[in-house]
Amino acid sequence: MPRAIRRVNPVVRDAEVWPNDPDEQGSSDAEDIARRAAAGDAAAWSAIFEAHYRGIYAFVRYRLRGLAESEDIASQVFEIAYSRASKFDYRGVPIEAWLIGIARNLVRDHIKKVSRRGYEEELQESAALSESDAAPGVDLRQDIVAAMRSLTEDQQTVLSLRFLMDKSVAETAGLMARSEDAVKNLQRRALAAMQRALQGSGYGEGVPR
Repeated sequence: MPRAIRRVNPVVRDAEVWPNDPDEQGSSDAEDIARRAAAGDAAAWSAIFEAHYRGIYAFVRYRLRGLAESEDIASQVFEIAYSRASKFDYRGVPIEAWLIGIARNLVRDHIKKVSRRGYEEELQESAALSESDAAPGVDLRQDIVAAMRSLTEDQQTVLSLRFLMDKSVAETAGLMARSEDAVKNLQRRALAAMQRALQGSGYGEGVPR
């Protein structure tokens, strides 16, 4: 396994800029990187890791809250992808879509596991916040996470891609293998559901559109 596929500090990663996102290159370049990655090429995996770790970590972190568990799962995404690389069939599917699919499965499995222990216990363990965090902000974050968990998996994914990872409608459609109209409709339903959930927690009309 190349050195790039390892647990990292996301704060350090956030300070770095990788200029050559494999999925933003031409289709021939992206396909070349995908094929090299499938063959276990270390340079290709380094490029994939550098380009996508931040986004995958953010995708996981927003849905799980816990810093340590999010770091672990984000790293597992790349470990699993590397171990299954020979099975990846490019055919125009962005590598990022494959990584997000793995992340979704790991998050789903983690949530199922902690749900057996009880939501309140998991909340206590994963909300290890610094003393400098303002209580209202902490409460809001917890309520947003709880509201997100009330959505369907596709609704959670579309909001994560659109507003957390800052993907365009077209990019989100490609990553979710849906039409742009389907993404817009899914986003609209997800935001409406979020608004209802947050209103139930006393937050009024403050959900973005």
